[in-house]
Amino acid sequence: MSKYVKEMMMDQLRTDLGDNRSLLILDLKDLDAQGEYQLRRDLRKKSIQLRVLKNTLARRVFADLGMEGLSQYLVGASAAAWGGEGIAELAKELSSQVKALKKPVIKGGAVDGVVVGPEQVEDITKLPSREVLIGQVLTLLLSPAREALALVGSPASTLIGQLEAFIEKNQAPGEAGEATGEAAPAADAEASAT
Repeated sequence: MSKYVKEMMMDQLRTDLGDNRSLLILDLKDLDAQGEYQLRRDLRKKSIQLRVLKNTLARRVFADLGMEGLSQYLVGASAAAWGGEGIAELAKELSSQVKALKKPVIKGGAVDGVVVGPEQVEDITKLPSREVLIGQVLTLLLSPAREALALVGSPASTLIGQLEAFIEKNQAPGEAGEATGEAAPAADAEASAT
């Protein structure tokens, strides 16, 4: 293969990857034509790209992109998969395809440029999706506002009691003792008045 053709292939891989630094390396050997067609078709539906790699050229491209650690996985027949809605969805989809087809093997990959092994890829499949994580963060951020709105929306007779409970809940342990110490003489004064 001429140097010009090799440069074209490397440029095409760089262009296809673009700014994407999350990908997985697969071993597609022993996968028949029908299985590979099914794999590519299913991945295409999820906007995941799959490209068979020439290992020596891929090593150069990944080294240029700061992912030289991927070279340890570029042995034998190798293919790279990237795209989709995020690395968690990519890992989940490829893991389910591997289990269904029983032939391809996930060798490793990179998550935002950090090289991960096959064990970490399996851990990534257990992560919630990006949307679920965003929802969880928003829930945590909005929970104090919800509590305050619930206090404001409650009837006036219970509002004072709820505010006191809220203050006691948020006070440090030393402050709670001082607050109860101040409230005790007022209660004693009321009892002696009756």
